[in-house]
Amino acid sequence: MPPDAVTKPDRLLSLDVMRGLTILAMILVNNPGSWGAMYWPLGHAAWHGWTPTDLIFPFFLFMVGVAMAYSFAKYTTGEGTPTGAVWWRIVRRVLLLILLGLMLAGSGRILQFFMGTLESWDLATLRWPGVLQRIGLAYLGASLVVLLLGKRGQMVVALGLLLVYAGLLRSFPADVPPTERLAAASNVVRAVDRAVIGPQHMWTQATTNPTDPEGLLSTLPAIVTTLLGYAVGCAIKGKPASRTMVTQLLLAGVGLAALGQAWHAVPSPWGMPINKALWTPSFVLLSGGLAIVTLALCLFTFDVVGKGSNRLAAVATAFQMVGVNAIFVFVASGFFARLLTLMKFGEVTLKDGIYAHLVTGPLNAIGLADPKLASLAYALGFVAVWWLVLWAMWRRGWSVRV
Repeated sequence: MPPDAVTKPDRLLSLDVMRGLTILAMILVNNPGSWGAMYWPLGHAAWHGWTPTDLIFPFFLFMVGVAMAYSFAKYTTGEGTPTGAVWWRIVRRVLLLILLGLMLAGSGRILQFFMGTLESWDLATLRWPGVLQRIGLAYLGASLVVLLLGKRGQMVVALGLLLVYAGLLRSFPADVPPTERLAAASNVVRAVDRAVIGPQHMWTQATTNPTDPEGLLSTLPAIVTTLLGYAVGCAIKGKPASRTMVTQLLLAGVGLAALGQAWHAVPSPWGMPINKALWTPSFVLLSGGLAIVTLALCLFTFDVVGKGSNRLAAVATAFQMVGVNAIFVFVASGFFARLLTLMKFGEVTLKDGIYAHLVTGPLNAIGLADPKLASLAYALGFVAVWWLVLWAMWRRGWSVRV
């Protein structure tokens, strides 16, 4: 392993471990053998409610915020005033994330171009929102808040965004009955996207869930998720990990998650259902609280109990090597997954061939003919392949940063 991989003072080991776990989970749920055969924790909630999969993206945004507390310290003067370098860093990162997100959305056409099978380059239906685009915009919004405002101002903005967004969700569209304003096809998030982006550039899941999960308006509460991570990062930065720190984080995380769940339970019109696609304020509180709990557990395992343990250090490294190349593996695995569906041998795609001959066939042969198990086995194999790629990069000291 690179000699300075876990000793750099500007990196938090537990953060890299948690980021690695989160990215591996993201790759796992994005690449099932069959979208029609999945265990419930590996799929998103149909609309209201949540599953473990719904926590993956907010966990990542939370970690973006935690990392900001460490990285921005290098780009401020002694009085805390941001330097010109930090503004350039923010602009460059935001533009790069948006560009990568658009490239991932158009990965099919890009790969067909290089394979010589592209018939036309029509961008009229290219999806504009996306995971990387939201990361970029949430990072931009949170950066502006933390660099231009003090701690009190940051808290006011975060609370204000949640309350204003809650009001918008409950008040609009004005021509829709109040009881239907949080429905999949008649909410303000979808209305804004259709007016600003256009339906041809939005994601849709058949006709049952036409709201884009990374819509423009719902990026506002996603900024709060990032700000929450920044607040936690500031609270732990420069302090040695201890049982007291872990306990405080656990209490704060459980309390925040309970508050989100309680808001969900309040009857209409004051209640706010937990909904990942709308990124409702209750979802911000629940997912943020659980993210704090997860970070606390990582700190306890690897920085408190595991300090000096070679065995736990090896476990940490297994995930850290993923965390330091998180955006790279997300983009590269997305292109690779698309390539598997484009390459054909006769009428069979490479993915279908692998799934049938290397996964389903062997499982059936040993009496495990379960479509969900086969789908999970394929996804685990996909994750394992990319873990090996990252292991090889780690061994060579390669790191692709955005």
